Amino acid sequence: MIFYFTGTGNCLYVARKIQEIEGGKLVNMAHALNEKKFNYKIEKGEKIGIIFPVYFWGLPTIVSEFVNKLNLKTTENPFIYTVITCGGHVGNADKNLGNLLELKNLKLNSSYSVKMPSNYIMIHDITNKENINSVMGMAEKQVKKLIERIKKNKKGYFADHGSIAIVSPIPNRLYGVLRKTKKFYATEECTNCGQCEKICPSQIIHMEDGKPEWKEKKCSHCTACINRCPSQAIEYGNSTKKRGRYVNPYIEFS
Repeated sequence: MIFYFTGTGNCLYVARKIQEIEGGKLVNMAHALNEKKFNYKIEKGEKIGIIFPVYFWGLPTIVSEFVNKLNLKTTENPFIYTVITCGGHVGNADKNLGNLLELKNLKLNSSYSVKMPSNYIMIHDITNKENINSVMGMAEKQVKKLIERIKKNKKGYFADHGSIAIVSPIPNRLYGVLRKTKKFYATEECTNCGQCEKICPSQIIHMEDGKPEWKEKKCSHCTACINRCPSQAIEYGNSTKKRGRYVNPYIEFS
């Protein structure tokens, strides 16, 4: 079974690649959290994958909230691995996940990281198409390598933590401060399609008078709304104006 969280497709890409080889059911953690589906029966010998993007060198709120409520029904200790997508390093995200699993008497057996194009355009511009294709080419090689290790139940923390891991608790705490929704807004380019409301993992966007409104003060900052808007009509203050948008080029969302 593969649990995943994605905003713009990177982790869904990885999850599908692993599923092609390892099999198993894909479970969208955001959907499961919203639908309050936390109980899962794990068959003997079945592996558990947890795939998500690093946020401020830690866990996205949706991932931590879901894992806190996760209940695996199993007769043995399953082999659990995580794959974390990142623009550079994962900090202590895998160790944070391991700590949450330990509270449930579960063990994180292995962790991996995959460098992929970043979607956090509130801080930086999206790389050009040529760079995106280059990064995705390297990502595909990384995914193939980690799949081989997963097939062999290879144990160990193989993720690229980077030197940021030493101070990652500090920026990770900033995540709680910075993930505000106040600066999100729709421009006149908005066509009232309602796509942002439909895809919001946190389910906090609601259409009012034909325009999206963010109904909570904070969200996960997954950037799905701003990056996947078909009209590029959503901005975040002045910081995202004239910046590109990013959706994984190899993913089609159902």
